[in-house]
Amino acid sequence: MPVFAVNTPAVSDLASSEDSTSTGLASREQTVMTDPQSYTFLNNQTFKHPKVRWRVIEYLLHQMLDQSLRVHEPLPGITDLCDHLGVSRTAVREAINVLVAKGMVASRPGGGTYIQPLSSWMLLDPEVLCWLRESDMAMSIIEHLMEVRLIFEPEAAALASLRGTMEQFMAMNEALSRMSAGESLRTPESVQGDIDFHNLILNTSGNIFLARLRDLCMVSVELVVRLTFERVESVAVSIKNHRRLLDAITSRQPDLARNEAKRVLGKTVQDLQQLNIPFRRDILQQLGGEEE
Repeated sequence: MPVFAVNTPAVSDLASSEDSTSTGLASREQTVMTDPQSYTFLNNQTFKHPKVRWRVIEYLLHQMLDQSLRVHEPLPGITDLCDHLGVSRTAVREAINVLVAKGMVASRPGGGTYIQPLSSWMLLDPEVLCWLRESDMAMSIIEHLMEVRLIFEPEAAALASLRGTMEQFMAMNEALSRMSAGESLRTPESVQGDIDFHNLILNTSGNIFLARLRDLCMVSVELVVRLTFERVESVAVSIKNHRRLLDAITSRQPDLARNEAKRVLGKTVQDLQQLNIPFRRDILQQLGGEEE
């Protein structure tokens, strides 16, 4: 039996537009307003929303991300939300405007605001990424996160080996030292060292667009750590692989850096597979593995 429940919403459920409309929506005659689920979304200090507005945003996030509301279904009316949450119409409008700006909902001519497919969401928005990480959909997006990291991190490592300065290499080494301190017991500091190590590689690549992918990398690392937290035995090998990657970068061997970056990500995929998280065959083939 899988370690995690298999009834989490699949990405395809939110990614497809017509299919979602023709199946789950036809039988629904009205929007159901339910209480939030047990997971908690953080009102991140970086994007701090006023308390009342956040109450509305958090409520709608629960409705959307646990699929109480599905693609192309309307949000509850403003009056209904005001009555249910005890907030003002201004707070509701401001909350909806936040979700509109992030591509998660859209207004239609003639009235009403409707859930958008996942493909329309601002998926590189750090706040959206954090919301997805804290939702039931986290299990469904991890494959996509790892795949995109396989696309850009090996090349970023190669560029870092060519363009990095001694100061940047020293910063990577310091981050890896903090990560290594969590070999026997992961701590917030060791996890942050892991995140900083990967983000420093992106920064050291010298490419401003790669550097902007740090939020995606952060969310991916945090999610992987949370999913594999009890697999302490895997941390020692992971740290060793990170050290090999750093050595390849600092010795200015771009081809080796590419390969070592793939090795680091491949170990992560392997750990996730042991938790019964599936990966597509072509992703595994990139890593030299086979589908289980």
